[in-house]
Amino acid sequence: MTADSRLDSVCAEKRLLVCCARTRMSAPIAEQIREILKRPIDWDYLHAESAENSITPLVEKHLRTLGKDFVPSEQLEQWKEAARANTVRCLYLTAELNRVLDLFQSNGIEAIPYKGPVLAAQAYGDATLREFEDLDLILRQRDLPKAHEIMLGLGYRPKFPWILSASAAGSLVPGEYNYRDEARRLMVELHTEITLRHFPVVPDLDVFTKRLAIVMLAGREVKTFCVEDLLPVLCIHGSKDFWERLSWIADIAELAQANPGLDWAEVVRRADSIRARRMLFLGLILAAEILDASIPEEIMRDARADGSAASVAAEVRTRLLSRQLPHLDAAGRFRFRRRMVPGTVSGWRYAARLAVIPAEEDWTAIRLPGPLAPLYVVLRPLRLFFKYGWSSRRAPRLSP
Repeated sequence: MTADSRLDSVCAEKRLLVCCARTRMSAPIAEQIREILKRPIDWDYLHAESAENSITPLVEKHLRTLGKDFVPSEQLEQWKEAARANTVRCLYLTAELNRVLDLFQSNGIEAIPYKGPVLAAQAYGDATLREFEDLDLILRQRDLPKAHEIMLGLGYRPKFPWILSASAAGSLVPGEYNYRDEARRLMVELHTEITLRHFPVVPDLDVFTKRLAIVMLAGREVKTFCVEDLLPVLCIHGSKDFWERLSWIADIAELAQANPGLDWAEVVRRADSIRARRMLFLGLILAAEILDASIPEEIMRDARADGSAASVAAEVRTRLLSRQLPHLDAAGRFRFRRRMVPGTVSGWRYAARLAVIPAEEDWTAIRLPGPLAPLYVVLRPLRLFFKYGWSSRRAPRLSP
């Protein structure tokens, strides 16, 4: 989205967030920020939405450099304090990630850190410019019991301590294995090939690990996804959560900007290998149209030629840039997921699978004994219906 008519109908605060959700500032966007700041701003709303979209450090950076003549001094100080708190948090989490990785490595566990501080280094060039609250690592399911013991030794406690017990039903697989250290306000999420349920196909971690890239993090080399693999993975993650945060779109835009020599044809091939081409195209359209990401014209032409990707992108843009994020009911969530995978049968199969696979909230709502665990397949759609409601109305769309 450029600094022109695409933002005309968006409230001033959301326009400001869109303009600030980037590391590099063009002259037209900088001028637009100054023009917006000349008008009355609902600062409480801006603070809340900045936090909700996880872009507070970026907003603070640009308010500090561009808004000195327009932003009240007490507001600048409030943004400065928020950014300082984020910096402390990011550095603390970065040190913790290195500690966990060292222990995993010394115990023969190959883990791939992604999102969090490694993505901040890869895409933003500064771990403190990306807001994150936890650490994410991907490892093989076979290594999970050993990783579990290591996490316990570090003082973490699993959210569901019974999930790895011998009595737990084998069909009960969480969206991630969540570990928390409440005293230090730390959370680590361990993902495996079978918890990454939003991948259209089960990912082959052996393939990913052969192509890992090195990122410098706090003075040490850390292996993570190469950019060609990371872009589809991030687009799957954004689609998983309906692209309801600007930060997820900013990740795509910043990663593309930080890698001008990216092999885009290979990115598409990698996405195809995990059946995530449409999710990739959706993420690229959003990054280009909302945050002016520089994507090669031939790639954008192919992305927009996918009618479903373009249609979903318009709906996401409308929802995300509304003053209040509209509720997405159960029917809307199912329809969104169905359109993430091309092909009528494949799309329905993907959406139906996600609609019936039990997740953490299902176990919290009712704990079934092992022999009755298959009943979660029936209970989960009912819980989703009661939680989100059901409507035949479609999400609003932007005019072309």
